Amino acid sequence: MSLTERATPWTLCALFACLYALGMPGYGIPALPFFCWVPFFIFSRSAAGSTQSALRGFAAGTAANLLLFYWIAYTVAVPGKLGWPLGCLAAFLVSAYLGAYFAAAGFFVFRLNRLFGSAGLIAFPAAWIGLEYARSVLLSGFPWVLFGYSLGGSTVLMQAADLAGVSGLGFLLVSANVCLFRAGECLIRGKRRSAAFHAAGIAAISIFLFSYGSYRIDEWGKRPSGGGIRVGISQGGIDQSLKWDPSYQRRTMEIYGALSREAKSKGADVIVWPETAAPFFYWWEAELSREVERMASENGLPLIFGAPWFNPSEGGKYYNSVFFLDRQGVSGGRYDKRHLVPFGEYVPLRSVLFFVKKLTEGGEDFSAGSGPALFAVGGGQAGTSICYEAVFPGIIRESVLAGASWLVNVTNDAWFGDTVAPHQHLAMARMRAVEFRRPMARAANAGISALIDERGQVVASMGLFRSGVLVGEIFPNKGYTLYAKTGEIFAISCTIIAFLILCILLRGVDGVRTAGRKVRRA
Repeated sequence: MSLTERATPWTLCALFACLYALGMPGYGIPALPFFCWVPFFIFSRSAAGSTQSALRGFAAGTAANLLLFYWIAYTVAVPGKLGWPLGCLAAFLVSAYLGAYFAAAGFFVFRLNRLFGSAGLIAFPAAWIGLEYARSVLLSGFPWVLFGYSLGGSTVLMQAADLAGVSGLGFLLVSANVCLFRAGECLIRGKRRSAAFHAAGIAAISIFLFSYGSYRIDEWGKRPSGGGIRVGISQGGIDQSLKWDPSYQRRTMEIYGALSREAKSKGADVIVWPETAAPFFYWWEAELSREVERMASENGLPLIFGAPWFNPSEGGKYYNSVFFLDRQGVSGGRYDKRHLVPFGEYVPLRSVLFFVKKLTEGGEDFSAGSGPALFAVGGGQAGTSICYEAVFPGIIRESVLAGASWLVNVTNDAWFGDTVAPHQHLAMARMRAVEFRRPMARAANAGISALIDERGQVVASMGLFRSGVLVGEIFPNKGYTLYAKTGEIFAISCTIIAFLILCILLRGVDGVRTAGRKVRRA
């Protein structure tokens, strides 16, 4: 084998990694999601065996995810204060873990092609969505920037998320890639009629996404006047190195007090502060807690804010929480974060990893909350999520089904620095607004704070590392989308199909096991 022949598969791996990553939020180059899988299909099909195809998939997937998750190195090294060597190792390990799913994809492509020819690739979209769903639930789940989020850069094309969620968008995109690959293959073989058939598949998917998206945007644009809530978001811009400094607590409260007064002067009906904006245990630290309550009562506006919470009645558990104060400064409810960040808010397998410390301040692990909580504001019910929870549709769905007419997401993305991560996080929050047709107020400590309408459009935002106030009107909404009613039925169905496909691939079409050894026929 010549050097060129040896280099070609790895060139294709690098090409796939770049095309896949650059089409995702944070980079957001348009059109790439519609053809980025083509190099993957080529190098997987040309492998000498399923093991080689899986290894190529692993290498390509790991490289792609390094481009998407390099920010983990910064998070561990700088805010986490664990150094760059450990930060780089963490980024690589996460990317390699995600690369394993691409290894499985490479195996699927090779075996489908070996048993059924290129026609077998029509089953690949279901297989890929099944793999993404597995990634979303295994090991506590990590559904960060699934492939469907690559349509987040187009408000029109992302509207179909209200049918089957981000998994539905991913399925359509992978299907378009399969159609493109097969069209090109038919053209090379001189089968123009077959090529036209597959090209029609690409056109059908594109037309559906565009026409459905245009229709939904126009439909939601015909909103009756009145009935809105003017939300004021206070973005403190508190440096992460100062956030938990006891000597800076008073200054933090002064900053948020001034921002709240500014929000009131701009006509806000409710004020939202970010995750742990109050850097102390609310209620337990009486003087600072009274200061927060005084701000709410003096402004005469409801206040939603993040703060840690300690509950001695449950054996001394700690929570990352969001509190609601009414316009008199009286507590009206609390929400405890349910999906915690491994190694950030708690250490999994604590009895085994007793020597590992979590990245956030404090020696004790946070505990997970038990369910959704709604805050009655301005005639609507606000469903709350904290930080990373915005990437889990199921958590938002529970709030919507409980009666939430608008959404609040509080976060502290200062951990990510000036990387692609804050932009990725915002893109996923926007997808939740589309999936459930609920507007969202997103308050971030250091940005990106945003007001998002039910079409996923950012109607107002404040960039990274700025301090200021964002005031705008949102319109609470009722009713349930198809996705809200069915949840992950589509993704689960794809997972079942993927498992059945795997059984066929491992045993062969004639019922004889073929993986790893030759088939013997009489």
